[in-house]
Amino acid sequence: MMLQSVTKMLTQSIRRLVAETTPAVQAPLLDEHGLQELALYARSLPWSLLTFRHMASHPLIGETPSVYRGRGLEFQDNRAYQPGDEPRLLNWRLYARTGELYTRVFTEERRPQVFMVVDRRAAMRFATRRQLKVTLAAKIAACYAWQSQQQGLAVGGMLLNQTPDWIEPAVGENALQNLLQTLVAASPPLPFDSEQPELVDSLRLLLQRLPAGSFLLLVSDFADLDRDDVLKLLPQLAERYTVQAIQILDAVEARLPSHGDFLINNADTAQALAISARDELLHTLYADTFSERQAQLASSFSQCGIPFKTCTTENELHSCLKPYDLEPPDVDS
Repeated sequence: MMLQSVTKMLTQSIRRLVAETTPAVQAPLLDEHGLQELALYARSLPWSLLTFRHMASHPLIGETPSVYRGRGLEFQDNRAYQPGDEPRLLNWRLYARTGELYTRVFTEERRPQVFMVVDRRAAMRFATRRQLKVTLAAKIAACYAWQSQQQGLAVGGMLLNQTPDWIEPAVGENALQNLLQTLVAASPPLPFDSEQPELVDSLRLLLQRLPAGSFLLLVSDFADLDRDDVLKLLPQLAERYTVQAIQILDAVEARLPSHGDFLINNADTAQALAISARDELLHTLYADTFSERQAQLASSFSQCGIPFKTCTTENELHSCLKPYDLEPPDVDS
C-alpha cells in the first residue's frame, strides 16, 4: 500500500510539472539560431565524421569505388567479349596475343549516401542533467548531416518516434532542412504505456531498403537491444554498410541517485516503479548490472567491427564527435 501511495503521489507530481511547462516541452529542441551556430561548428571541425569502408551500390555517380562495373577510370578486369560491347573497350593487345576478343572492365565510381537512425522514443525524451538525451542525439545527427551536405552526399534517416519516420536520402538544401526540422521537432514526454517501435525491427528494415555501401549512423540508448538481437543483426549491418554507433545516456542510468525517491519505467509491466535511493544493496546491484550490460553491448559492436561510443547528457558536443580512436566519455561521471 505504501509503495502504491508513493507511486501515485510521484506520478501526479510529474504530470503536474509537465502540465505547468507545456509551452516549453512543445517547443523545438533547437531554434533557428541554435541550428545556424551548429552548422558553422560542424563545418569547421578539423576532421571528417564520415568514412566509407564498403563499395557503394547507390546509382548516383561519384568518387567512391562501387560494386558496379562499367565506364569508370580504374581498370578492373578482362572478360570474354559479349555481343553489344562497345568496340572502344575491346582489348586489342590481348586479342593480338590470344586471337580471342576480350572487353576491358572498369570499376565505376559511385557517390554513397549517408543514413541516420535517430532514437526519439520515450526513454530518449529524458534527462536529469543539462539537456535531454534526444537533444544531444539531434545535435550529433545534425553535425553528420551538415558534413554530408558539405561533401555533396545524399543524406536521410529513420527517426524513431511513436512510429518510424523514414526520410529518403536526397541532396540539396531543401532536403537537408526537412531532415533537420524533423530532427529537432518538439519531443514532449510520452506516456509509460505508449506504443513505440522496437529498435531491432527498425534496424531489420534497413537491410530491405538501404543500399549497400551506405554510411549508417546509429544514435540511441540501445536500451531495448538484447544480446540475441545484437549477435544476429549487427554482423549483417556491418557486412553491408559502414556503421558507427553512438550511445546516449543520462548519468542516472549509470548510477542511481544517492538520495530521495524516484520513478523508473518498468518495461515488463509498462507501469511506473517507485525506487528508494537509500537502499545501498539496490545501488550496488544496479551498478553491477549496468556495467555488465555495457560491457556486453560494447563487446558485441566491437566483434562486428562497428565503432561504438558512449556519451552522456553532461558531455560537450565536441567530445561526442571526436574520432572513435580517442578515449570515450566516462558514463559514471
